[in-house]
Amino acid sequence: MNDKQIVIIGGGLQGLATALTLIERGEDVLVLEREEDVAHSTSFANAGMLTPSQSNPWNSPDDILQVLSGIGKKDSPMTLSIGAIPSLFFWGLKFVANSTPSRYRKISSNLYELGNYSKELTKQLRQKYDFSYDESEKGTLKIYRDHARLNKSVNNHQNIFSSNKEFTVLDNEELVELEPQLNPIKNDLAGGIHFPNDETGDAYKFCKNLEDTIRNNGGRILCNTKINRILTNKGEVNCVVTDRAILQTKRVVICAGSWSREILKQTKLNLPVRPVKGYSLTYETAGLNNQPNISLVDESIHTAVTPFENRIRVAGTAEFVNFDNNIHPEREKYLNDMLKSIYPNLYSQIDKTTGKLWHGFRPMSADGLPFIGKTSIKGLLVNCGQGHLGWTLAMGSAALLADQLLDTKSDINSEPYRASRSL
Repeated sequence: MNDKQIVIIGGGLQGLATALTLIERGEDVLVLEREEDVAHSTSFANAGMLTPSQSNPWNSPDDILQVLSGIGKKDSPMTLSIGAIPSLFFWGLKFVANSTPSRYRKISSNLYELGNYSKELTKQLRQKYDFSYDESEKGTLKIYRDHARLNKSVNNHQNIFSSNKEFTVLDNEELVELEPQLNPIKNDLAGGIHFPNDETGDAYKFCKNLEDTIRNNGGRILCNTKINRILTNKGEVNCVVTDRAILQTKRVVICAGSWSREILKQTKLNLPVRPVKGYSLTYETAGLNNQPNISLVDESIHTAVTPFENRIRVAGTAEFVNFDNNIHPEREKYLNDMLKSIYPNLYSQIDKTTGKLWHGFRPMSADGLPFIGKTSIKGLLVNCGQGHLGWTLAMGSAALLADQLLDTKSDINSEPYRASRSL
């Protein structure tokens, strides 16, 4: 292997986005993925949203109270496993420390800037390579069942967004005008917010587009490849040892999501990222009436409903449970209940035997910001910790990573996301 080739560990959204970005800048790239196919972990069946509007971290005071009140409960939107508390203790202290109003607003603004930048790069990529992934540019709609929460959310968004033109506050009549399928629950709603600049799509299909483009432009992707360790010499990357071969390289980028921490441990680096488990449930809707036309978010319960072509997906919940791969039936019931409470007419028509339940592990950083760029080990870089905004931040994160690796100036301020703040 040519040691000038860049090895990227992880074939999900971040890894594939990073690979194509580097290829477009003239670099040789090899992607290593442990699963049998790309995007088969956290990127596979997520909510399918490109939403800078969701750029608030999950450590608001309300969120933290919700996590604490959900300790040990499987039917809570956010829950903390008692068994996970010891391993999350010090990370949790940092998580809470970043929840002050001033930090929360600052981090939200940082995420919004990166999310907007990333969305524009995604759009350029789609146009350049003619990507197709059930994309929609109708925006997203947040609904609220009480006026106090609606008003609080409006104030939060006014603090984050540079212009009120980036969202519109709607009463329940206007909500139904925008999304007629909300009519059955109109009287239960206080109002909503429409974010016209958001987009939606199928993240897995997007990843398959990335994969094809990477291969067609000279990049290589090896699946079924497990990383044994990264070897360094005198503070510099030397090679990557896999279960298939030893790869000589001077540049490695870790894009392994929640598993990045374990890989970096071998190099004595401690990455403050932990897995936060989420679920999605997807139903076939071909031939059904009463199908919604816009993606919807109920922020109070961390639930999103996204319509695709002939499918609908309800996604949400946040479980601080480490890598618990058990499928809890309470979660399937919870997602069904949420879908029914939002779209009762559609839910009554759905063939429940078509349901596909999935779970993934969002890589959540302690401060809510991703880690992008160089570490203290020469030639070792990371791109992970995007949390619930994985797709929203993917192309922007990849661009910032490439800028750092190639020592070029970034289009936006990359300082808030630098990996060196912890590594």
